[in-house]
Order: sequence, then C-alpha cells, then structure tokens
Amino acid sequence: MRKQLIWQNTVMVTMSFFAGVAFFQLFTMEQAMSVLALLDERILSEEVPTIKNTIIPVAIFMVGVVLFATHPYFFAIAKIVIALKACFVGFSSVYLLAQRDEIVAYGTWWFPFQFVYIILMIILCERFIRSHRQPKKSSRFPWQLVVFIVICLAICITIEIFVISTIFK
Repeated sequence: MRKQLIWQNTVMVTMSFFAGVAFFQLFTMEQAMSVLALLDERILSEEVPTIKNTIIPVAIFMVGVVLFATHPYFFAIAKIVIALKACFVGFSSVYLLAQRDEIVAYGTWWFPFQFVYIILMIILCERFIRSHRQPKKSSRFPWQLVVFIVICLAICITIEIFVISTIFK
C-alpha cells in the first residue's frame, strides 16, 4: 500500500510539473507574468522579498490542503491542490530559467524549497486522508503530525529567507 501511494504521488507531482512547463508555452508573456504576480510575486521581483511575501504563498496552498484533507467528503480535492502547486512550480521554473536566466536562484532557492513544501503537503494530506478511513475514535486528528509539519515549515521558511537574502545581494 505504501509503495503504491509513493508511486501515485510521484506520478502526480511529475505530471503536474510537466503540465506547468507546457502551460507556460501556451501563455503570452503578459499572461504568464500576471499568473506569477498573482500566485508568487517573488519570482518577478529583483529585490529581496519580504517575510510576508515568503510566507503567504506557502500558507495559501498549505491551508487549502488542510481544509480539503480534513473534510469528510472533499478530501480528494486536497490532492488537486497539491497538483496545482506542482503545476505552478513547473510554470514558474520555466520563467526563471528561460526568461531571467536565473540558474543559481533556481538551483539553490526556487526548486529545492518548493519541492520540500510539496513533500510536506503530501505527507499532511496522506495522513488526513488515512484518518478518514480509520474507524471513528474519540480523537482522530493527528496533532503530532500537524505540529511536526508546522515546525518543518518554520525551519524551511527561515532557511529560505536566508538563502533568498544571500542570492539577491
């Protein structure tokens, strides 16, 4: 069962990433820049992003995953939110590599951190979905996992802010 979930999630993230790459080719540059500005304006910025600009894009997708994954009927939509995040990472990766020639920023900042955020969302989503399949218990909410994910997110965001500040200097 575990290998099957790993393969399903790997294929979902990979296909979504490549779909984002393909979508970038379909958009005009103005459309692509408006999508990037809407979802994560740090990509378009030449300056060091603020802490708010770093936390909000991660929080929006994470909250979407948690809201859908904890719902007893709409928990399958949480995977769609993760796929949309992977699609956006592919979309924005093409912009960083092709339009801005930001290979260093892409390799040290953008891709590694976005990949870690996607993995954390998958872990959280799979645990919440598994809790829907378990028999009713008095407390089936995985508080320990939520605390672990929040700590991992805080560490990742702190490291990301440090990396961003060194890259954009």
